[in-house]
Amino acid sequence: MYTDNRDWWYRGGEELRIIYVLSWVVTIFAIFSVVSHAVGLPWGLDAIHGSSMEPLITEEDIVVVVPYISTIMGEPERGDIIVFRSDRTRYMVMHRVYDILDENNGYITKGDNIERPDQEMGMEVIESKAIYGFVPQIFGHPLMIPKIGILTHAFIEFNPVFRYYLSGFILVFLVISLVIDSKRIFMGKN
Repeated sequence: MYTDNRDWWYRGGEELRIIYVLSWVVTIFAIFSVVSHAVGLPWGLDAIHGSSMEPLITEEDIVVVVPYISTIMGEPERGDIIVFRSDRTRYMVMHRVYDILDENNGYITKGDNIERPDQEMGMEVIESKAIYGFVPQIFGHPLMIPKIGILTHAFIEFNPVFRYYLSGFILVFLVISLVIDSKRIFMGKN
């Protein structure tokens, strides 16, 4: 006798639906984060190196970085935390927009824990095309997961390439377990 198992969505209750949707959102975000870091972009979850943004963001924190798309988000404003690539340092920098220059559409940046702006210390004015991401803030506090950055730094010290393998393994595990759980829920085997 055939029974329609598609009513699991309603049978499971509100909590099950929320957990199911959140699991998929987390998995998709994890995939996005791992892939973007593998190609050298800071999107997703990112740990900072150094103390320039302390005490707000420390090396022990993991920060949410979203892609910067100027046509959708507009130009950064004073106080926004942006992630940019500097010609001087050749790596991604996460600092706050300190001032906006009107004449060449550039930005003066500064770390919260540094007395002077980056440009007074030799860094070039940051143009919009050098901005790769920004950190969303809620009431002046960045979206982040405190203390998880310790693991990232431990993996980097152990073996820089190891973190990609570990991230990939965790990602595969998440996807497989989510698919299995989805199938069990769909078949009515809560």
